[in-house]
Amino acid sequence: MKRRLAALVITLVVAVLGACTPQEATSFARTNDLRKAAAVAPLAWNEAAYAKAVSWSQHMAAEGRLSHSNLAEGVPAGWSRLGENVARAGSVEEAMAALAGSAPHLANILNPGFTSVAIGIVERDGRVWVTQVFVG
Repeated sequence: MKRRLAALVITLVVAVLGACTPQEATSFARTNDLRKAAAVAPLAWNEAAYAKAVSWSQHMAAEGRLSHSNLAEGVPAGWSRLGENVARAGSVEEAMAALAGSAPHLANILNPGFTSVAIGIVERDGRVWVTQVFVG
């Protein structure tokens, strides 16, 4: 029953978020779970920054190494603050745990100045590459 309910919730989140994958929807929900636990307002999905997040994960996967993007490049105008988390792991769950377990990455996740996020996940050669683009 719990698995069916979880699958239904993920399906609904994907439908609401638009173009993102189920893994990205799960990561989005996990990011907001962390904010909720810290009594920080949830993030909205930022469809306008989604292409940047996916593109940067593809770039890192192609290069085979973690790196940060030029934050302002590819993010539509109108923002007052930007942040970025990147991760590489064997699974999305491992990547999210690594981000949550790192003080600087968790600070981005919990930053109340950020109001939306886009998450791009790319799988390549048994690894997942994750980019979170935070916008405030």
